[in-house]
Amino acid sequence: MAARPFLRPLLVWPLGCLALALAVGLCFLITPLVGGRRAFWLVAPRYIRGTAWAFGIHRELVGWDRLPAAIRDGVQPAMFLGNHASLFDPPLMISTLPCRPVFVAKRELIRVPFLGWVIWLADFIFIDRSRVQASRRSLKQAAERIRAGQSIVAFPEGTRSRDGHLLPFKKGPFLLAFEANVPVVPFAIQGGPEILPKGTCRVKAGSYRIRVGEPLVPDDFANPEALRKAAEAAIHGLMGQ
Repeated sequence: MAARPFLRPLLVWPLGCLALALAVGLCFLITPLVGGRRAFWLVAPRYIRGTAWAFGIHRELVGWDRLPAAIRDGVQPAMFLGNHASLFDPPLMISTLPCRPVFVAKRELIRVPFLGWVIWLADFIFIDRSRVQASRRSLKQAAERIRAGQSIVAFPEGTRSRDGHLLPFKKGPFLLAFEANVPVVPFAIQGGPEILPKGTCRVKAGSYRIRVGEPLVPDDFANPEALRKAAEAAIHGLMGQ
């Protein structure tokens, strides 16, 4: 296995962190003029693309043109579900998917400096997993947001894979898909483990490809478990596993 680079990450990380602080400051500066969500989408994708370029990451989106036009244009909300292998997955998807989806995130992240402030501005969907009752209430609120027109991205594994292979899927995203009754768009990220695997900060230049598949409609399945199995099979296929 080729050695991971040292010098480039050593140079880019400090500059990227400084640029992040400036980007967050700019977001809050223009929020009173344009609103928090619009400020996020004006600043965040540009910052992410610049940082990806500095690391030598080349983003690709495959299969997008085969999705229904309503999903591509953000008119029809959808749930994008796929594998999670890199810390860079959320920002690179934000900067690549044209329909401006938000992420389903655990509520604890809102307390993280800079990151929490930014995702609060972006109006991400937070799930409270501390208690069963709170979790159910969070799912209902999330379903209302989706039905109102907000597309989302979620990682059914719940955490990053160390070797790039799929971990068992959690049932929450599929309960949410049934509750919201919106299409599930499976996707596979290729290149994430090679660029930034779990357990290192030494980013390696390379291609980061997002492959999207055919939407799965909850009404075509008997229950969330059947939808989970179909989505898992579709993502395995897109990953080439």
